[in-house]
Amino acid sequence: MNEPLGAALLRRVFKEYYQSDWSALFALRKAADARVDPFEYCAAQLNLSEQDVYARAAKVLELAFTQQVPPLAVRALNVDNIDQLKSVASLRGKMLDRDVLFISPDFWRYVELAKRISENHQLRGQLCMVAPSALRSAFVFQQGTALYESAIVRLARKWPFASAHLGLSKITRYSFLIIVCAVALSVFFPLGWFQPIATLLMTLLFLLPAGFRLACAFNGRIVKPMDRTTLLGDNQLPIYTVIIPLRDEAILVEQLVKAMQALNYPAEKLDIKFVVEATSAKTIEAVEPHLNDIRFELIKVPDSEPRTKPKAVNFALPFARGEHLVIFDAEDIPEPNQLRLAATLFAKNAELECLQAELVIDNANENPLTALFATEYAAQFGLIMPTLAQLNMPMPLGGTSNHFRTQTLIDIGAWDSFNVTEDADLGIRLARKKLKCGVLPSYTREEAPIGIWPWVKQRTRWMKGWMQTLLVHSRDFRSLFHQIGWMNAIIFYIYVGGLVFSAPLHGLFVAKLAFELFTQKGLVLTQYLQFNMYTLILITGYLSAISTAFLGLLHTRQLHLFGWQFLLPFYWLLTSFATLRAALQLAITPFSWEKTTHARTQLPRHDRTKTDATNSAAPSTAASKSIYL
Repeated sequence: MNEPLGAALLRRVFKEYYQSDWSALFALRKAADARVDPFEYCAAQLNLSEQDVYARAAKVLELAFTQQVPPLAVRALNVDNIDQLKSVASLRGKMLDRDVLFISPDFWRYVELAKRISENHQLRGQLCMVAPSALRSAFVFQQGTALYESAIVRLARKWPFASAHLGLSKITRYSFLIIVCAVALSVFFPLGWFQPIATLLMTLLFLLPAGFRLACAFNGRIVKPMDRTTLLGDNQLPIYTVIIPLRDEAILVEQLVKAMQALNYPAEKLDIKFVVEATSAKTIEAVEPHLNDIRFELIKVPDSEPRTKPKAVNFALPFARGEHLVIFDAEDIPEPNQLRLAATLFAKNAELECLQAELVIDNANENPLTALFATEYAAQFGLIMPTLAQLNMPMPLGGTSNHFRTQTLIDIGAWDSFNVTEDADLGIRLARKKLKCGVLPSYTREEAPIGIWPWVKQRTRWMKGWMQTLLVHSRDFRSLFHQIGWMNAIIFYIYVGGLVFSAPLHGLFVAKLAFELFTQKGLVLTQYLQFNMYTLILITGYLSAISTAFLGLLHTRQLHLFGWQFLLPFYWLLTSFATLRAALQLAITPFSWEKTTHARTQLPRHDRTKTDATNSAAPSTAASKSIYL
């Protein structure tokens, strides 16, 4: 590095801010200490846009500058080379009938370019400078086909038949629908010889998952936490990519921008990508005014099948610049320290490949539906996930706030573009590759659906995705048992399989008990024993659910919601309907994505970026300071 020349050039680029070469040299050394490019460091420190920085740099060298690369005819990249796009800093094309090389050099390449131009002035007529984000936008436009192909085949190329579109044939899907219906009907209308089998089946499908969840919930209260480690300082932090997939979410952009700006992470080390479907014109318009912030970038995803969230994030993955990567949803408000804490744990635990932050519903007080939804989340993310992490069991990840080592994510094929609960599937694949997941002691606030029909559509998508995950990973039993061990395989089938099959049975189970209770005046001994057994199963299931709910709400300090548990039977009936609907959708439209509509809550969320664990909806202090690995 030629520091004197670099300092002189930096001073010329930012002449209003650095009055001497010494002040510019100081900025260069601060950027070196932070391990970031001086252009990015100065843009963040001086509150300048990327476009402004590169326009200044072009002016100093008397180069042409354009805000957007014009449409160019370039050779399409091979899918195998698509991940190289993030490191490409030039693009050759024509401008006004002249061959031009569009360049986005980092600072030290810029210094070398300045030396070459001083030796050969004719280079000025051959070069045009653009901001890196503009160059990436040009690649999105020019390499859209390769990016799309990579997004949908990335997993299948790494792991054949692990993708739902290859591992779920029409025969498999319709057979599964028939099995779900047959199991349900056999319980409701058992033949005489089948009654003992039906009772045993009910016991397995209801009590094993309930007992497992209850054991996890109690264990989650006593999981031994690691001592909180000292958070990394700014200079030690790596670049962190945040991917936020958006579709028809214009109303949430302002809130989302505030939440991202509230993150306690150096701006020059944040790579925040709003990944927006090209058909979402209003959302794109809402994002564009915020692109002057050095942290933000917009990636437009061309309209194509499958129209799923994992396809969109896979499309953006080749441009991820961070050593680590996290996914946030449109309505998310993460705790400000979340990324810094995740980076610290990754740095100090080399075996960790993924961290799941706790998801907390912050509109739980809106109505009974949101209260019951919040209770589910409290148990799932506050208690059950820590147990799975502690025992190194397969962790079906939540749909947001998953933190990864970016290279590991690429190596295992990233997300399945055809799985509608892509993170649950990814969690199982991580376990099959023997890659360790942990639970991040940091929360992300989310918004629960406030209406029954939006809730049913969301739950249908979730259950359909769990069915996809169950079937895809059951395709080769021997391989599954060999990769994760027989105990973890059993846990997988109890946890995922039990959820998939017990949910649709619940409504029929309750109906059968009611039918027996009100229509049978006299029961023979076998019917009496069966009725009592069914009643015992139902009561035990509810008691385990209520106990788990209590422990979860105690964890999040939301015990005032516990009274709504008397509506749990109706909530489970809704789940039964959504699950049967999911089985039907799996057979007919397996990859359709029923999007959840957000921003419907009437409770204020605008100040939530400033809250901490003292808020009534945040996890308890003891829990929030626990690090489960």
